[in-house]
Amino acid sequence: MIMANSFYKLPLRLDQIIQKKKQETCSLKHSIAQNLHLLISTYRGETAYSDEFGCSLWDEEFNIQLNLRWKENLCDSLKKAVLQFEKRLEADEVRASLQEQNELMEGGNLRVRRCLHIEIKGVIKKTNEPFHFRDLIFISPLAQK
Repeated sequence: MIMANSFYKLPLRLDQIIQKKKQETCSLKHSIAQNLHLLISTYRGETAYSDEFGCSLWDEEFNIQLNLRWKENLCDSLKKAVLQFEKRLEADEVRASLQEQNELMEGGNLRVRRCLHIEIKGVIKKTNEPFHFRDLIFISPLAQK
C-alpha cells in the first residue's frame, strides 16, 4: 500500500538536503501532476539523463500558425511521453486548446499572449482511481501561470 505522502515535493530544496533536513513530501496524485507539468514544460534534449524526456510543444510553438496538425502532434507527443515517463498513470485522454489573451501593460500598451490549456485524463494504475490533470502555459512570450 502507498503511504499518503511518500513522494518528494518539487522543487527539491538542495540547501535542506545538504543540511540533512527532511524534504517536503506529497501525495501520489500530486507527484504525478508534478511530473506531468515537468514533461509539458521541458523540451526534448533539455535534461541530461534522457534526450527523450519532454514533449513536442517547444518544437511546435512557432509552427502553430502554419501547421494545422499542431494540436494532434502535441497530444500524440504528450501521450507518448506519459507512456514512457509517467508509468504510474494510464492516460486515456489528452486534449489541448489555444486561446489568445490580451494584457494591458504599463503605459497602456496591449500585449497579446497565447495561452495553451492542456488536459490529461486517466487512471492511476496502482489504485485504479480516476485522475484529471489541467495545466496552463502561456506561449509567445513563454511564461507559466
